[in-house]
Amino acid sequence: ASGSVYPDFDRNLNNSVESIKDNEPLMVGMDFNRLKMSAVVYVLRHGWPVAVEEITDGRDTPYMARLLNERYTSKGHKVSVYPDASGANSSSKNAGESDLSILRDHGLSVVVDSTNPAVVDRINAVNALILNGDGVRRLKVNTLRCPKLTETLEQQVYDKNGVPDKESGMDHLNDAAGYPLAKMWPIVKKTAKIINFKM
Repeated sequence: ASGSVYPDFDRNLNNSVESIKDNEPLMVGMDFNRLKMSAVVYVLRHGWPVAVEEITDGRDTPYMARLLNERYTSKGHKVSVYPDASGANSSSKNAGESDLSILRDHGLSVVVDSTNPAVVDRINAVNALILNGDGVRRLKVNTLRCPKLTETLEQQVYDKNGVPDKESGMDHLNDAAGYPLAKMWPIVKKTAKIINFKM
């Protein structure tokens, strides 16, 4: 394994002391893995994302949904969940219900496309927010409240096949963190348009 997936993340330069304010809307990225459910809670500051809380090692999707409701919606927050799109097809509970339908049945707003973005596109979107070409860091992380996310952003590497390593367990929180970022701040592909002028 070699090469950091998020090479420009810096726990000092990307740090924030922001926390959740009363009744403000929350964006939650979620990754589905039985007994390893992961979620990252974001707020917006000046239009940019700040990771302010994390949930790790959740049992299953019903557990996560109940936890989000107990911690946030019951206290006046509107919670929008940006999950792994594959949750439409399966369930961490091994039941007939899909993960996405479980979230919706618990009254949570689910923001998801029919498929996940390509892994490289998600990683590029996150890296562009961590540090862009102009030297601006737009993604911030409350490193005290999100210690595991801080650790995984620092430590996840590429495996021998050139894909993000999943053996070390560093992928779950990073995947969860990336879904809302890739959805809200995607890398816009530049396309050339050819115009034919008739003389």
